[in-house]
Amino acid sequence: MADRPPFEDLYREFLGRIYAYVRSQVGTSADAEDITAQVFMNAYQAYDRFEPRHTTPAAWLFRIARNATLDHFRAQGRRDRLRRTIQQQPVAEADPAGQAEERIQYEALLTQVARLPERQRDAISLRHSGLTFEEVGQLMDCSEDAAKMLYHRGVKALREVVQKEPT
Repeated sequence: MADRPPFEDLYREFLGRIYAYVRSQVGTSADAEDITAQVFMNAYQAYDRFEPRHTTPAAWLFRIARNATLDHFRAQGRRDRLRRTIQQQPVAEADPAGQAEERIQYEALLTQVARLPERQRDAISLRHSGLTFEEVGQLMDCSEDAAKMLYHRGVKALREVVQKEPT
C-alpha cells in the first residue's frame, strides 16, 4: 500500500481525463457522467488489488473506463452509438455560420472515425485521451509498437479520406 497513492489523489488527477475519454465515446454528457461515476466506483472497490508495479494508474483507470463504456454499449445496443454521437449538441458559439461549419466538419469526421476498424478507433480515442502508446498497448492487450501501428494506420486512413473529399 505504501507505493500506491491515496485513491483521492487518483480521483482528482484523473477525473477530467476519464470523463473526456468517456464523453468522446458516448452520445450524451449525462451518459458520460453516469459512466464516469461507475468507473470511479469500480476503481474504488478494486483499489486494494491495484498493483502499481504492474501498470500505471492511468492505464489501470482507463482500462476500467474502457470496460465500463463497453458495458454501457452492450446494454444500450451498438446500433444506436453513431446516431447518439452525431446528435450530441456542440457548445454554443457567437457565430452561427462558423458553428454550423464546425458541426458539419465534426459530423463528417465522426462518420469517418466510425468506419475505422474498432481497434484503430480505440487506439485513436485512448491516445487522444492523453495516454502513452505503452498505456494504450496495455489497455488493448498488445505491444506498444502494435498500439502505435493501430493509431497511425487509423490517422492515415482518416487523412486520406479527408484529402479525397471535395472542398
